[in-house]
Amino acid sequence: MDKIYQHIGEYVVSFQWLENKIRTIGWFILDPNNENHPQKELREENTSKLFKKFEELFLEALPKCNLPFDLENDFRSSLKTNSELFQKIRKARNDILHSAYLELKAGSDIMGIMKSNPKLNDSEMLTEKSFNKEIKNMAEFALFLNRCHMQLIQRYKLPNKNEETQ
Repeated sequence: MDKIYQHIGEYVVSFQWLENKIRTIGWFILDPNNENHPQKELREENTSKLFKKFEELFLEALPKCNLPFDLENDFRSSLKTNSELFQKIRKARNDILHSAYLELKAGSDIMGIMKSNPKLNDSEMLTEKSFNKEIKNMAEFALFLNRCHMQLIQRYKLPNKNEETQ
């Protein structure tokens, strides 16, 4: 039963990592020279608004990376696909965090754990594999975010300070 609680904790921490990565990429686009540290933008948004802002910033920055046409289009289509994936991840996170977990006991032994969310009229018996799909979705999304971040680090044309002052 400890594995189930461990997987819930791993999901929550992994989701926080995704949020942080989205902010980190946004901060890089907003301030590529890191002149305004600590960043004040992108701190107050909920996850839905944060991702919408990330999408706007990334789509504005993408042409400045001077990617080959097919690669830029791949990022654009991947962004749409991953936006839908992130919404699933976000909904799963809300379901996981806002559900009640009921321990089914026989005497003092825990025989099972049930996740119940009355708002969604949903309940299920949990196993060690219960969160595998959600963790897999987060891993795929994390790979996409890392791809975005690496392209920006390698190719994003930083504003030239001499051009900014002229």
